[in-house]
Amino acid sequence: MDEYLKQSKRKLVMWFTKTFKPIMTHDELEPIMATLGFVGLEPVINRDEISWKSYVYSGAHSLIKSMSTTERPPIPRLPYPRIDGLHIYTYRAFLDAINFYLQKYNISDVFHIRGLPLSQNQDQNQDQNRNWCRMYKENIHYAYIEGTLDRTTIDLYESQESNNDDNSDDTKEEKIDHHKEVIKNDIFEDIVNVVDLKDIITQQDYQ
Repeated sequence: MDEYLKQSKRKLVMWFTKTFKPIMTHDELEPIMATLGFVGLEPVINRDEISWKSYVYSGAHSLIKSMSTTERPPIPRLPYPRIDGLHIYTYRAFLDAINFYLQKYNISDVFHIRGLPLSQNQDQNQDQNRNWCRMYKENIHYAYIEGTLDRTTIDLYESQESNNDDNSDDTKEEKIDHHKEVIKNDIFEDIVNVVDLKDIITQQDYQ
């Protein structure tokens, strides 16, 4: 097991808010997506790299037509077959793509992101056999699966964060103090608005 994995022992997982249960695979996710109007496509299998599975919205044509937009609509997708232990940006891109169609005021009413220990019971062997990378914000550390974060997604959300910082009226000192308080009490609220800050925590008691 990688040394960072031993030290971190934490990963992010997408949860179904209604049942308050973590979603680990597409087998668990696809029935939920179907209730939201999404159809799962056949996964694109890549034996040498990460495979991906995408979803299409059944009402996409009429929705996009009503928007009168020429931009290509987003396609919700996640690595296949497991969807746990991803970078926060990967989850954010997926949820943003979903909400493009659902247009929910708060997407965390449907899905939210929480932390779990890496070595959870049946997942222990899977976690140990996967290649992990560092994901951190200040002094809060998580691990994510290598190859599940592309450059386009990184650039998009880092640019959004930079713009948010530039548009803030806070002084530099206020920004620093506020950021430390955010990280201390709740993880990642400053970079993703998919769940209340207090909810993104490592759940030691989940079985």
